[in-house]
Parts: sequence; C-alpha cells; structure tokens
Amino acid sequence: MKNCKILSHTADIRVDVNAKTIEKLFINAASCLFELLTDAKDKPKTVRQVQLEAQSLEDLLVFWLNELISVFYSFQFLPIKYKVKIEDSEGVKVLTAEIKGAGFNPYNNKHMKQEIKAATYHELKIEKNKKGFAAEIIFDA
Repeated sequence: MKNCKILSHTADIRVDVNAKTIEKLFINAASCLFELLTDAKDKPKTVRQVQLEAQSLEDLLVFWLNELISVFYSFQFLPIKYKVKIEDSEGVKVLTAEIKGAGFNPYNNKHMKQEIKAATYHELKIEKNKKGFAAEIIFDA
C-alpha cells in the first residue's frame, strides 16, 4: 500500500493516508480501503457518479468512504479508478466523483480479505503538512 500505512489499533483498523492534494487524499483513502477489503484485480467496466456535501473535510471523508462501502456491498460494485473534485460552496464542502469499477460479489468471493463495516469519526483527523495532506482514519472491522 503505497500511500497508506496500517497503524496499530486494539480492535479496528487504523490507517495513515498521505497525498499532495486534498482530492488525491480522498482517492488514496478509497484505494487503501479496498486494498484492505480485497486482493481482487479487475479492469473497470462500469462508471458510477457520486456527489456528497458536508460541513467539514472530516465529515466529507467519512461520508465518501461510507458511500463507497455501501456501493461495494449493496450494489456489488468494486471501485477501481477515481476522479474526485472537491469544492467549497458557501462554506459547504462538495465532493463530485466519477468511479470506474467492476461487478464483484463480496459475499461469496475468495478474494475477500476481511470485512469493513464503516469509516468512523473516532480520532479522525486531516492535516495539511509540508508534503500536502495527511489523514488518520479508523475503520470499524
């Protein structure tokens, strides 16, 4: 996991994600999530659109990751490539994304590594640093 490092945590999964831009941070967080979930490799065949709004970047990151988890389990859709745009509209953070992926049955698949139920707010932080942005995220596994 190039832009994602697993950190120690007693029960759940804690990761540290880094990127040069805020959009790339959201993409790297999504990639990290799916690297934790599955080792499946496929080519994108379908495109899904996502638009989310939140009051803060932390809220937006949790909404984004939980939307991806929901799409994965509910629609049996494995996201593979992402185009993400984040804008500030009158104090509201707006994420618009195009997700390319493929069909994937998480309930009966030898490529599943583990189950992740949700991204949490517990100890969540996004920080701007010299290299760009960093986030610590805890997934409820």
